[in-house]
Amino acid sequence: MLQLRADPGGLAPERLLVFELTGDVGGFIRAAALVPGLEFVGADELEPDAQDRDPALYLMIPDGRALTQMSNLWREFAAGRALPYGFAPWRNLFLQMRDLRPWGPQDRLTKEDAAILAEQRADEKGCVRIEVELVFRATRAAEEEVSGLVVERGGVVVSARRIDGARYHALLAEVPLAEVQTILARGYEGLIGSEAVMHIRPQSAVQLTLVEPDETQPPPVNGLPEGDPIAAVFDAVPLAGHPRLAGRLSVEDPFDLERLSVGPRVHGTAMASAVLHGDLHAPGPPLERRVHFVNLMYAPAPIDDPERFPDRLPADLFHEAVARMKTGPGATAPHVIVINASLGDINKPFAGRMSGWARVIDYLSYAYGVLFIISAGNHTSDLETADLDIIAFEDLAPGERAKVALRASGSAMAYRRVLAPAESMNALTVGALHGDGGPAPPAAAFTFDVWADTGLCTVSSALGPGHGGAVKPDILAPGGRHQVRLSPRGQGHALTPLRNAGPSGVLVAAPPDLRFARPDAVGKSIGTSVASALTTGIAVRAHEALESVYEDFLEIPGAHRSVLLKALLVHSARWTAARDLIVETLGPADNRQHVRQKDNVRRYLGFGAIDGEVVLECAADRATMWSVGRLGSGQAHTVRIPIPAAMAGRAAPHEVCVTVAWMAPPRIGAPKYRGVQIKIVEPREAAAMLAVEADGLQPDYNQTHNGTVVHRRWEGDRAAAFGENATFDVIVQRQIDDFPDLTPYAVVATVKMPGVNEIYAQVRDRLAVRPRVPVAGR
Repeated sequence: MLQLRADPGGLAPERLLVFELTGDVGGFIRAAALVPGLEFVGADELEPDAQDRDPALYLMIPDGRALTQMSNLWREFAAGRALPYGFAPWRNLFLQMRDLRPWGPQDRLTKEDAAILAEQRADEKGCVRIEVELVFRATRAAEEEVSGLVVERGGVVVSARRIDGARYHALLAEVPLAEVQTILARGYEGLIGSEAVMHIRPQSAVQLTLVEPDETQPPPVNGLPEGDPIAAVFDAVPLAGHPRLAGRLSVEDPFDLERLSVGPRVHGTAMASAVLHGDLHAPGPPLERRVHFVNLMYAPAPIDDPERFPDRLPADLFHEAVARMKTGPGATAPHVIVINASLGDINKPFAGRMSGWARVIDYLSYAYGVLFIISAGNHTSDLETADLDIIAFEDLAPGERAKVALRASGSAMAYRRVLAPAESMNALTVGALHGDGGPAPPAAAFTFDVWADTGLCTVSSALGPGHGGAVKPDILAPGGRHQVRLSPRGQGHALTPLRNAGPSGVLVAAPPDLRFARPDAVGKSIGTSVASALTTGIAVRAHEALESVYEDFLEIPGAHRSVLLKALLVHSARWTAARDLIVETLGPADNRQHVRQKDNVRRYLGFGAIDGEVVLECAADRATMWSVGRLGSGQAHTVRIPIPAAMAGRAAPHEVCVTVAWMAPPRIGAPKYRGVQIKIVEPREAAAMLAVEADGLQPDYNQTHNGTVVHRRWEGDRAAAFGENATFDVIVQRQIDDFPDLTPYAVVATVKMPGVNEIYAQVRDRLAVRPRVPVAGR
């Protein structure tokens, strides 16, 4: 049986055949199904992606003889000769392919990475830094071989790291410009020709959105938190003495970056502020617990240089930081179950291959039971529009301008994917909703708020999907109103996203500058970084709310509480009105192609925009319930959701929503990367009883089940007839796998009938477990 993969990570390259496809994966799989006796392990994990520019699959061959046989068969076909007797069905399979070849130098450097590497500038020594991921072996022989080769080629190894649980082994190296040219040639010389090398990639470059100083003076914050942190922020050294941060952070400096951070401490200060206070235009109540802050980056001199990582690989820094926090008697923050990482590698947009950084995050999430909340990333490159001159664009109605920008974004969709490590399977990836809590920005010449009041993400927010077709970003949270400037392009123009927040954005703490030198300085931030930080703040507040109403809440293991927070955040998400705009503008126009329509929508909206009030506050006309548990391979649990009697016989809008979340062990190199899959079995009988059906305004059922969170909603407006003590039964089922451990999971369910105020009370009265104080559904 042959093993087919979309991602070669963790495989033995000497036994790999590369299939370069002419079309998407779906056509290849359909043709393969018609070949007698040919069965691919892992084919069911492949998700066709219409935006894949260079689709390829990787076939793990059991031995050298089989590899030679298949290569010879392809050569016969490519030469136009008839295939041997009995192999005629292979012809249709080969028609789906541009090439079939053994793994080689052209696979160690993708076209996307080559384009970025070619643009890297040499330093004063004439060198460029690269990341070299090694073929993962049982010994360190690969590291010794490649390290020697780096030196032989005139370079130096800056750092190295091996993380067994993630099957990650990589070097950060500095090589001469001549070696970069050899790498770009993708021949058999130098590093690119080494069989110990799996991938060569540009050095990670974190894109940090700027914070625009602002004269606003928000009200002061009173009181200080006392509890141990349950959330951490991994970011650049903050201005911990800022009046809005002082006494609220426990700062850890494991890499000795405080002394190096002599420039303006912008990004870490802004993210800490957003976690602690939310948008300072309308700040939330102060957190009851401190936030643990780990310095992972620093602001160097000169002051206009961007904040950066030290001379280590990001995956290495994350691994050491989590291990220090969570393990041993000297653990620095053992209670942390949520980690905010508002960081994205602009040099590594997701293009089908999982980054090493994302794989390590998947491993850390599962091994330590922590939820990473990660920004999707921002793309600030121009949106190229059709031949439309500036005057004509200015004369368009706002809705038409929005469509012009959306068409430009859609045409570049393949180049605006989520940035590493946002493709992480276990992380909650946050995109930026176009909005904030501030006043509407004033109009400026040649500057436009093109997606105002559309419900879209910001024009710069990175697009999905993620690994294996998973919904990414998972959710949207406010990320400011990112405006664009008209830039001349020949006879027409392009739309250039502003490089900073400009006149609008989420209000956060900031270092003093020459314009606003007061200690309590603030500024405006835009993008997915601040959206992720706001989401982390909501997660902490949700945890504090649950602590306040369930006296034994902290007795629940941290791994269960982390997936509960994950489920709660996604549970409040729903598609905005932008769904209609996306379908109208990007199509397809044929409503029978609803899966493709939904695919375009989820790339922009994920599961939808979250509503902090739904997560944190109660309502009489809805009841939200939650539970946690463990599932073994092939095991199922039935979630019985009480249906309040007040819903019976009413021909009015009503809904049931269920969200399930878990952390899956990453199986690097296995046919299925996602070691555990949990499904919601479609509740047809219960839906018929309650007169509801699956809401069309959500991702497709199959798309929904590609990640580690499943979010489903059923709605209706017809009167339902049901008996006393009726329940809406939903089966949560773990698929059969070869992973022996029980998997922690959480399920959140809501029953809602707007305007019927008996809903919460009737559900509460039927539940065996109740909060100490009346909080709706918690």
